[in-house]
Amino acid sequence: MKHIVTGSTATQPQHAVSEFIRQGHYQPHLRRMRQIYHRNYETFSCWVRHYFPCGICVSRPQGGFLMWIELPEPFDAVRLNRELREYKIQIAVGSLFSEAGKYRNCLRLNYGLPITEQTEQAVARAMQACQHDDLPAALAPDLLVAK
Repeated sequence: MKHIVTGSTATQPQHAVSEFIRQGHYQPHLRRMRQIYHRNYETFSCWVRHYFPCGICVSRPQGGFLMWIELPEPFDAVRLNRELREYKIQIAVGSLFSEAGKYRNCLRLNYGLPITEQTEQAVARAMQACQHDDLPAALAPDLLVAK
């Protein structure tokens, strides 16, 4: 089936990855990326606590580089996504991951991005857009719940 869909397998990237693993670079790379993702998670979750309103839940993933933010039920992440496009900021809305269209009040953030002032401004911009969606302004950030 793969041959029918793609025509063939790209052998050059496979050889490069094979050589990378054979030379022992893979495990150090994984260790380095785990450290980076851990630091990034801590930074992003700090930004979320600072910029987002209280009453939200933030996931604490066991791996990867994606965090879920659950906002109060009337919130519409689809509307937020449309508003953020104007600023070239993209979020993944929860309803994309549900056949029934549930989780419109949830959004997924990629914290694998480099930690820059521009990234922090994007998180702050998302919060500003949330306030336009009839959410309360940032209240007591210590009410943030981690799952």
